[in-house]
Amino acid sequence: MLNNVISMHSPTTASLFSGYVKKEVKDVFIVQSVSGVFPAKHAASCLLQPEIDDKVLLSMTDGELYILAILEKSSPKSKLKFKGDVCLESDAGLSLSSAKALQLTSLQSVSQIAPEINALSKKHSLTTEQLSAHSQKMTVKSEQVQAHVKELHGMFERVYQKADQVIRWVETIETLNIGNWVHNIKGTLNSRAQNQVITAKSDIKVDAERIHMG
Repeated sequence: MLNNVISMHSPTTASLFSGYVKKEVKDVFIVQSVSGVFPAKHAASCLLQPEIDDKVLLSMTDGELYILAILEKSSPKSKLKFKGDVCLESDAGLSLSSAKALQLTSLQSVSQIAPEINALSKKHSLTTEQLSAHSQKMTVKSEQVQAHVKELHGMFERVYQKADQVIRWVETIETLNIGNWVHNIKGTLNSRAQNQVITAKSDIKVDAERIHMG
């Protein structure tokens, strides 16, 4: 029984030393140390990707050499590299902050799921081949809106509009297909045209206190 017990203070074959990355060949790094040049694997716990001329911490364990950490960077640029799916989970808040640009890139898709999403910027640009928006209620507030559209198609059950002034230019033809058309005008209705045709299938009624023609 006692022969199977290993003392906590027994010597191990593991050793730590430093070296410099000289080359990377298919996830294997060629590292130069004071003892020579060795191939080393990237330890799973070292999230920072080693780069050429980086000073790294090496560990020899069970005959395998591993890069445990990046001690000194050869350049100010760093890269985190993972194998497989990655999940960042926090019981509290999670914040990403950048003094310059912050870029999210995916070769497939990017998803956002939250009870509330807020975006605040001085300038916001959106470029897409196809855009779809679905909402139970939408509110848009702006001091000025400009829209340049080649074709606009809209289908509404009810349309309510209120404005102080409405000015519209139609260069060629405007066509209205309406069941019933009612105009309630407080002031004056002024209609001017080079030629004007009014046609009715049954009756035309003009009712006023005075009618001036000609």
